[in-house]
Parts: sequence; C-alpha cells; structure tokens
Amino acid sequence: MTNAYTQTDMPGLSPNGSETPPFRWLPGLLRFLRRRWLTIAGTAAVVLGLAVLYLLVATAQFTATTALLVDIRQSNPFRQQPLVTDAQSENTMVESQVEVIRSEGLARALVAQLDLVNDAAFNAMGPGIIGSVVGFLTGSDGPANAEKQKALAVERLMRLIGVRRVGMTAVIEVSVRTPDRELSARLANALVEVYLQRQVAALSGVSSMASGWMQKRVKELRDEAIAADRAVQDYRAAHNILDTDKGQFNAQQLGDFSLQQTIARTRRADAQAKFDRINAISPDRLVDAPMAEAIENTVIVGLRKQYLDARRRESEWSSRYGANHTAAVNARNEMAELQGSIRNELSRISETYRSELEVAKANEAELTRQLGVLAAATAAVNSDRIMLRALQSAADSYKAIYENFLTRYTQAVQDQSFPITEARVMSAAVPPLKKSSPKAVIALGLGLVMGLLLGFGLAILRELLDQGLRTPAQIKAATGTDCLGMLPRIAVASRGMAPGHAAEPSLRQLPTYPSALRQVVDQPGSPFAEAMRGIALRTVWRRRTPGSQVIGCVAPRAGEGASTIAANLAYAFAEAGYNTLLVDLDLRGGDLTRALAPQNAGGAAEIAEGAMPLEQVVWRDPQAGLHFLPSAAGRSAAHPARVLAPLRADRLLAALRAGYDRVVIDLPAAGGAADASVLAELLDGLLLVSSWGGLEGEALAEVLDGLHGSRDRLLGVVLNRVELRRLEQYGAAGHVPAPRPEAVAVA
Repeated sequence: MTNAYTQTDMPGLSPNGSETPPFRWLPGLLRFLRRRWLTIAGTAAVVLGLAVLYLLVATAQFTATTALLVDIRQSNPFRQQPLVTDAQSENTMVESQVEVIRSEGLARALVAQLDLVNDAAFNAMGPGIIGSVVGFLTGSDGPANAEKQKALAVERLMRLIGVRRVGMTAVIEVSVRTPDRELSARLANALVEVYLQRQVAALSGVSSMASGWMQKRVKELRDEAIAADRAVQDYRAAHNILDTDKGQFNAQQLGDFSLQQTIARTRRADAQAKFDRINAISPDRLVDAPMAEAIENTVIVGLRKQYLDARRRESEWSSRYGANHTAAVNARNEMAELQGSIRNELSRISETYRSELEVAKANEAELTRQLGVLAAATAAVNSDRIMLRALQSAADSYKAIYENFLTRYTQAVQDQSFPITEARVMSAAVPPLKKSSPKAVIALGLGLVMGLLLGFGLAILRELLDQGLRTPAQIKAATGTDCLGMLPRIAVASRGMAPGHAAEPSLRQLPTYPSALRQVVDQPGSPFAEAMRGIALRTVWRRRTPGSQVIGCVAPRAGEGASTIAANLAYAFAEAGYNTLLVDLDLRGGDLTRALAPQNAGGAAEIAEGAMPLEQVVWRDPQAGLHFLPSAAGRSAAHPARVLAPLRADRLLAALRAGYDRVVIDLPAAGGAADASVLAELLDGLLLVSSWGGLEGEALAEVLDGLHGSRDRLLGVVLNRVELRRLEQYGAAGHVPAPRPEAVAVA
C-alpha cells in the first residue's frame, strides 16, 4: 500500500516536528525502484527492441540542403535610393519568403518543370510503413488519372521538402529528404531555381505593369506642372509682380524711398538748425559771436581782423590823443563800416540758409508723397501675392510629384530591363555523404529514454493500484491498530527431520508428524517460530489480567491462514509453560478439526449444549502437552446458530476458562458470517490475521468496523505469509526475527 505513511515518512518533518535532513525521500525512492525494477527494465527493453526493429526495417534517408540569403537592402545595385527598413519589416519579409517556398504552388511548378510524375527515381520511393498503413485503412479510389497523379506527386514532394529560417538571420535553408542522395540534391537545387525564376518573373511583370502606368502618369504630371507654372507667370504679368535677385521689386523700391526720406529729413533739420542759429546772433555781437560760419567764411574772417585792428588803433589813439581826435574818430567810423560789412555778409549767409531750408522742405515733401504712393502700390501687390503664392505652391507640388514619378519611372524601367530578386543562393545542395535518418544513436537513446519513462509510469501505476498492506506502518496508518508480528511463509520440512505419528482417536492423541500447524514445535529456531513466540509474548503483556485468558484468531476472509496462526500460537503458549487449549469454533468450516482430530466423537458444540463434559472431548499432544477441542461432531456442524446462542456460548466459555490458563480459539472468517463478531464479544483478546499484501487498508478497516464492540478487545494485526526476499523493498526487513543458529534447514 503506497498511500499510507507513518509520521516519519512525511517529507520535511521528523517525528518530533523538527526539520528533517535533506534527501530523506531517497531511501523510499530506492525501495520503490527495487520493487518495480522488473517492470521498468522490461518496458525499457521492449521499447528499445522496437527501436532496434525500426532501425532494421526503416529506409535510410538522405537530406540535401540549399541555403538562400534574403537581403532586400542590397538586392538591386542600380537603385538610386537605398531602402530603409526596420527589424520587424525584415522579419516579416523573411518569414513570408519561407511560406512562399513552402507553398503548394511552388511544389506544383517543380513537379511540372521536372515532370516528376514520370520520373523513375522519384516514383521509386515507397509510401513507407506509416503511409502503407494509412493507405490500407483509407483504401484506394481506383486507377488515378493525370491530374490525380500530379496531385499525388505534389503531395509527396511537399512531405519531402523542409524549409526553415536559421535563427533570426536572413538565411533560409531549403532541404529535401529522399532515399536517393542524388535525387535529394537535384530536387533541392531545382526547387530553389524554380523559386528564383518565379521571383524574377513576378518582379519583371510587376515592373512592366508599373512602368507602363508610370509612363502615362509622368506625361500627365508633366503637363500639369507646365500648366501650373504658366498660370504663375501669367498672373505675375497681369498684376505687374516683379521679383529681383534681392527680393520683390516693390518692396525694394519702398525700402529705397524710405531711406531717401530719412536722409531728406536729416538735411531739412540741419538746414533749419543753421538758419535758426544765424538768425539768433545779436547785432551787438557780430564781431565776437561764436559761430561756425564766421570761421569757415573768409570774408567775415578778414572783416573781423580789420575790425579788431581798427578797434585796437581807436583805443590806442583815444588813450593817447583823446576820444575826439581825428584819428580816433576815423577809426570809429572804419569800425562802423566794418560792422555793416559783417552784417551784410551774415544777411547774405542767412538768405542762403533760408534757400537751402526751403529746398530741403520741398524735397522732403516730395519724397513723402512718392513714398505714400509706393506704399499703396505695394499693399495692392501684396494682396495680389496671396493668390500668387497659392499658384506657386500648386506649381511646386506638381513639379515635385512630377520629379518623384520621373525617378520612379526611371527605376521601374531599369528593374524591367535588369530584374534582380531579394534572394540569392549562398550554397547549392550537393549529394550528402551520410544519411540523415534514421540515426541509430538518437533512435536508441530516444527508445531507451521513452522506455524508461513508460516503464517508470507503469511502475507508478502498479504502485498506485497495489493497495495491499505489507508493513506495520501501513497497518497503523490504515486501521489505527498495531502490527503484533509478521510471519514468513512456511517452508516444507527438510529431509533430515524425523517423521512423527498419526492421530490416535482411541487415545484422543493429536498427530505429531511435521505440519504447518506445529511449526513452533517442529522448527523451533525458524523465523516463523521466533515470530510466533514474539506474538505470544506481546499478547501476554497486553492482557496482564489474573486468571485464564481467551484469545481468538480471526481472518477477514477464508484462506488467510488464521487456523495455522491459532495452532502455532497455542503451541507457543504451551511451550512457554501455560496450560493451553486450542479450540476450533469454526463450526462451518472446521479446518483444524479435519486436520488434527477428524474422527472425534464430540467437541465444542456438544459442550455448549451440555451433552458431553470437556474431559471427554479434549485431544492431547503427547510431545508439547497441548490440548485441542474440536468444533463438533458431524451432526452438529450444520447448526452454528444453535450452538452460538447466548446461554450455550456462555456455558462453553465458562467451561474453557475453568480448566486452562490460555485458550486460543480459531474463529470463522469475519467476512463470511456473523459468527466471528458474536464470539469476539466473549473473548479477552482478538488477533486479526491477514495475508501479506492480500488485503487493502480500507477493506481491513471495514472488517474491524464489522466487529462492532469487540474492537477494544483487539490485540493487534498479524501479517501472514510474508515474502522475506521482498520485505526489504518495503523498508520493513527488521520486523521479522532472524533464525536461530541451531535452526533446522528448510527447503
């Protein structure tokens, strides 16, 4: 049973709840492998044998591979502008080419080009084992016509072709696998050649269609560009819009006139300043007044010198000869004349400045008038330029479109005359030297791995389906009851053992010849005898009550060995010095009675009915001192309900307790009738006997539940017929005692 564990078997925890050491599960796994190694090894051997058979019958296949490089950025050396693509676009392009090579259309073209329908090497390939089985199951539709033969050839070719992209690169590997190495290389190269031819034809056709349409479109765009440019020039002429190298003509004139107006205003201001300055000179200061005109005018400079000289002389003469002296008077008259001359010269200069001022004002006014007229004209021209800009924009757009289409048209003509595909052959296929399949190492390795996995799965399945109880831990987990002992299978006696005597009905003596019922006496040093003594000792310690003890042995079903266990347990008690009685209360079967006292005159049934005393029906073993009470005479065997009535059963148990220290009762199977559950309530202890691995935990628990109130009398479970060689595989080898050195050899 594999679904029951003790506390110490739980992963990760020890019995006291602390963390368990690592790899605690390893011993359990090793025991599982020891239990099921035949299943695992056998399954692996079968699968490996199938792999070897496959290698022997499979046809060798040869794979030839052609490598293609798809590079759309370097496909055409005459392209004027390089293509700008991203990684996603390139991946999509390469994956699309993979699907094109893998397509049915390309395979159909290759079949037609190479005429594979009539190709002897291509048709020599058989359908294979799987194809033959599928063809047999699906059946045939009769003789195939030409179209059907071609379709079958295409289908077969597509099964031979393999196309894959090498990682994330732009390299595509095209492979063909056939039994003929030459055919593989020929088909691989031919498939790539057909693909390239179809790509060139498709590119040429597209370029031809594009160039024809673009030629017509270029002519239309040229006419539209010319018309748009003519409309611009006509509008310029109609609205007098002129442009120079420095910009618009009106704008240039407006700038020039603005500059001239500024200069005229400066000149007028300068003339006004001069005129105002010369008019501001006082008549008393004509000679010594500071002014630029006096310095720059030579006449005034000369008059001022004469005036200063006359004033010097007048001062000198007046001081020397008096103010009324003729020379002084003449000097003053000369000074007055010189002042008048200076005044006259300044008046002339003032009139000159006035004239210049008037001219500057007139010039400024004229420039202002002309600037206003030009500004109005410029505003009108700017209004007209709005329409001109719209016409110019349309003309530029038509021109750009025309130039773009002209470039594309030139490229299309170039592509049509020299078409180049995006793919090129990196390496052509050559006939392979080694077969690609079947590979012996891979087939055998895969077969071995699959066989081991399948065997391991079957072993796990068998382990899950095997719910039989085989260890004390499993019994404890399934029923909550202890296992008192594990008894190995009983072997036949060796040849060196002396034979005994048969039963003597007249003396009511039990047989003494070797048998399974007296293994404790016949083979005292065997593991079975040691285990029985241990069971007897445990029953004594578990029921340490004064007086007689009545212990029953019951099995869940017939054939579990409860009668054998009861007999040997009684012999063990007798060997320990107890006054022991073995009772057969299996009124329906009576196995012990038939084996030990078949010619009895009465038994437990007669005692229960009060027909006979105990001393008249008990049989004795002259060697071991064991007493045996048969079940009943033949006439009473068919009435167990009468014998097990309450009063009779109490009378029987009272008689048994009165004469013996230990009474061992062989009870009928618990699952056959209600006899065992009824009798168990009258006992002091109960042993449940089950064969090793013969009963599941749930079934054994149901048997215990069927004993009703007798479960508290249950001493434990005894596992019978234990296979010692397999016991260690379940981790319970220490529960079976080793044989004594003086044990008698058994076969």
